[in-house]
Amino acid sequence: MTGKKNGRPLKLKGKRTRFIKARVSEEEYALIRSLWISLGLKESDFLRVKILNSSSVSMKVNTSEVLKRLDDIGAEIGRSGNNINQLARHANFLNKRGMLSNEVIEKFNELFSNYISLFREMEKSTRALLRLLKE
Repeated sequence: MTGKKNGRPLKLKGKRTRFIKARVSEEEYALIRSLWISLGLKESDFLRVKILNSSSVSMKVNTSEVLKRLDDIGAEIGRSGNNINQLARHANFLNKRGMLSNEVIEKFNELFSNYISLFREMEKSTRALLRLLKE
């Protein structure tokens, strides 16, 4: 036997050995607790970030939750794109047989233009949000 211990290796630098204590009211504690939970952080990590990073005072979003929601939005966009593709294929099928009316074409073009406008607006908002999260 070499005498090697199991488990995580000992931390040589940056070991946290000091405690900081502060008294707060029940209301203050509830507010602070709700903040660190909403950000998805542990209590000590939240306090460390708030104290050591002055720019973090304005941090009010749980980035992992935002990214999860953006992923959900991306999946929904994919599904809507799939639906649009199916509608276009069906319209082509009807058009080849002379069964596609002008009213349906006009309504589709109107709805598709609206979809493209909303998609571009959402794209701008998403890019702005991602820029804010990087700061």
